[in-house]
Amino acid sequence: MLSDAIVERAISGFPVIYPTSNLPALGCVPTTDALDRLYKLKQRKAEMKVSLAVSDLEQAAEIVEVDQNVVRLLSDFPTGSLTLVLPALKQMDERVGGGKIAIRVIDTPITQLLLKRVGPLTATSANLSGIEPETDCASAALALDLDSNAVIPSNCTGGPPSTLIQCHDYAGLMSGEQLLVLREGIVSKSEVKAWSMKMN
Repeated sequence: MLSDAIVERAISGFPVIYPTSNLPALGCVPTTDALDRLYKLKQRKAEMKVSLAVSDLEQAAEIVEVDQNVVRLLSDFPTGSLTLVLPALKQMDERVGGGKIAIRVIDTPITQLLLKRVGPLTATSANLSGIEPETDCASAALALDLDSNAVIPSNCTGGPPSTLIQCHDYAGLMSGEQLLVLREGIVSKSEVKAWSMKMN
């Protein structure tokens, strides 16, 4: 069950921990003040960007350009397995990418509810920078000294991360544009290449 307390905390610009298909994520709304709090909590360098989690592509389309080929790409792989770098509709904080935002559609039902009520949240791992992440959300909260109102209790699988992909022109995929895998995760580079070749 999703508590009103965690929703109110997130809306107010404070970091929360929520489950994903692989690891607990540390989320905040992508405002300057909220990002300041998150980066201080994680002890993360400002130049290290974070991705955004969304409940679905409709929510993504409110902040980034979602071409029909983006829809096709995401629909051909399991939900949550890909994170795509997409053009922002308007310039955002550089810590979430500025003009190019990395978007991940989350498939965890309770996290989808959170995102639908709060809006997009950062999707960085819930740990201090450089420290091995926990797989249990409550344990991750303890490690970051966050109380129970800041976490959705859940145990994650601890599997591989999502595969991070960038393309200069998603609309041009049909004419031979290649996808660039920036981080190989649960979807392999060979699978991405095979999909791209099938499109062309």
